[in-house]
Amino acid sequence: MNVRFAGESDIVAIARLNSRLKEGGRQDEMPLDPALPGEAEFRPEGFPLFRQMLIAEDGQEVRAAMMLCHHNVYINGGKLDFCWTKMPLSEGIVNVKYSLAIIQLMKKALDYQPFLMGLGAGNPDSEGYRFFVKLKWRYQSIPFFFYPVKVGKVLRGLRYFKDNPMLHYGALFGAYSGAGAGLSQMLNLRRRISTKKFGSLSHNEVSQVEGFDDWADRIFATSIDDYPVAIRSDATSLNIVYPPSDHRYIRLRVRKKMKKQDAGWIVVASKQMSNNHYFGDLNVGTLVDGFGRSEDISLLVSAGLDHLIGTGVDLIVANFSHAAWMEACRSAGMFSGPSNYQIFVSPKGMPLLNETFPLHRIHLARGHSDGMDNLI
Repeated sequence: MNVRFAGESDIVAIARLNSRLKEGGRQDEMPLDPALPGEAEFRPEGFPLFRQMLIAEDGQEVRAAMMLCHHNVYINGGKLDFCWTKMPLSEGIVNVKYSLAIIQLMKKALDYQPFLMGLGAGNPDSEGYRFFVKLKWRYQSIPFFFYPVKVGKVLRGLRYFKDNPMLHYGALFGAYSGAGAGLSQMLNLRRRISTKKFGSLSHNEVSQVEGFDDWADRIFATSIDDYPVAIRSDATSLNIVYPPSDHRYIRLRVRKKMKKQDAGWIVVASKQMSNNHYFGDLNVGTLVDGFGRSEDISLLVSAGLDHLIGTGVDLIVANFSHAAWMEACRSAGMFSGPSNYQIFVSPKGMPLLNETFPLHRIHLARGHSDGMDNLI
């Protein structure tokens, strides 16, 4: 196998790889344009955040491919380069003849950048999960939080309940007995009471912005000391991952009226699902990403929840790993649930997920890597 970065001349071969995977019964496919939407407009010369596609070819066809998303992570305030791994795909999943292609691809990626991280990978039964475990990458589940805005509709619509007969009948009983509506009102009251503990949003200004500017740089600079480990989240990097032209992302800037200063920001999104294997046909909102001082995170979470509830979503979900963000989710009335969202760290990467840097000291959110896939 010849492993190299793809160029424009490889697009046709990558499309053929996608076709062969589809013929083999797989729905996964590599994007034919590896660049992020905001990259060309917002990445200054020399900025490290960009996507490149690494391919393994045998002289005839592309047999495996993977995105490398260049980024920076701050560890104890120091900036380090690393790459997110994204969408590793191999023809070996439909033809055992090419099963080693992905191994050679990953070896080349690690030679290029030993510090790799990956997000996602699903549950222990998924191929991606098993692949990284076999490579002896360190991994842990990023905590999952949810808030059922319309309890009755959630009880009727979640696939998790439908796939379990006992839970399904119990959920239907709760939905149609009136308990769901009563629980929705109780949860809303609980959230309002919890929010007041940390200061009413009426004392703060929440504004929807088109993109990130100097104010986001100031928030990052004044807040980074509260995070032992955090992904670079200044205006330049944020406008690449969440470009102003992408209106699926809602960017909320939160300011303290009395002090006339920024508390931070939070990005949210929503999607009307259609026969989704987790959420059925529910309208699902997501707390995508956010940053601010630890003392202000509850304001950011509450601002995100209020906005999504105002848009009429049925259910709100989030994945956050840092202790302050987890506590803010719980304080805002969100519930913890089982998580299938993993963080994987390459063996030669920085010693994350150890005693010095356990998961709760690392700020990871659903939108990290290069944005979300199935929730927008």
